[in-house]
Amino acid sequence: MLCVSFSENSVRYGQLIKQGNAFTVEVIGKRPLSVPFNETLIDNPNAVQSIESVLTQIRADLPVPEKHLSVSIPSAFFDISVNDLDANLNDDDIENALNWASRTRLGSIADKKFTQHYPLATTEQNLKRYLSVSYFKEVGKILFSAAQPAGFNIDLLDINIFSAANAIEQIVQPKAKDKWGIWLVNEDRHSLLIVDSGEFRNYVEFQFLGDSEYTILSTAKADAHLETVISELSSLRSYAIESLSSLNQLYFYSNDVDSDFFNMLETYEVANLSVVDPFKNMKPVEQYKNDGEGVGAMCQFSDVMGLIQRRMSGRRS
Repeated sequence: MLCVSFSENSVRYGQLIKQGNAFTVEVIGKRPLSVPFNETLIDNPNAVQSIESVLTQIRADLPVPEKHLSVSIPSAFFDISVNDLDANLNDDDIENALNWASRTRLGSIADKKFTQHYPLATTEQNLKRYLSVSYFKEVGKILFSAAQPAGFNIDLLDINIFSAANAIEQIVQPKAKDKWGIWLVNEDRHSLLIVDSGEFRNYVEFQFLGDSEYTILSTAKADAHLETVISELSSLRSYAIESLSSLNQLYFYSNDVDSDFFNMLETYEVANLSVVDPFKNMKPVEQYKNDGEGVGAMCQFSDVMGLIQRRMSGRRS
């Protein structure tokens, strides 16, 4: 099984092999993209050709022939929201309410997006909570159009930071009641996913401005706690703190190993802020090392490892 994760300028990948009841990660690699994998992809006439080309190159390098492909892509292509509904609604009413909420949130582009809803656990007895995720249908069309000529069938599509969170959770195994997060660090746009007591709580994209200011670009749900977390992260740039008070633990990673801010964060001595080696429990047979061999270089494959772990467990949703 081949697992690939696209970021703006590169694609990172890993091949999972099953022999009997045993799994091995045969290869972990990385290749550059000729067309940026960002919001301009949909309107780029060379998008399919670029992705098909890199998938064909990857296929040629695989130690074992492969046709099954799992993919994760940047969260910038998705709209992510949390919706609370009355616990007494029946299934038809729930579906109608969720579809109405999505169409209201997406507005004029609703018909251009594919939307799915996932139930979330909640301690509030009078509510049913759902995670709604939508992405442009054209993105899926581009990926499938590129994968098939390259000899692959896509059977799983995920969001990079969600895949990375899956990898982190499997490796560190947070305590049942922990409130923890995973932070995808970039120079100009940051993503943060928060998990509370084993359940998705929120997702946010934000930017830092000046020395201590920030702006929130989008959230899954308005949440005062979210503001507290981001404010605390913003303050890291101005003064040293011993530990974060808004989360039990925060794990960070980056797809850009040359990011000045990411490399600066690696030097901070904050008790509950850390980078995790995605290969801590499962070492690849052949591992990409062109960006270095330290945890800071390896963490860029966190989302790839998250996909691999999902395939090992047999989960496709």
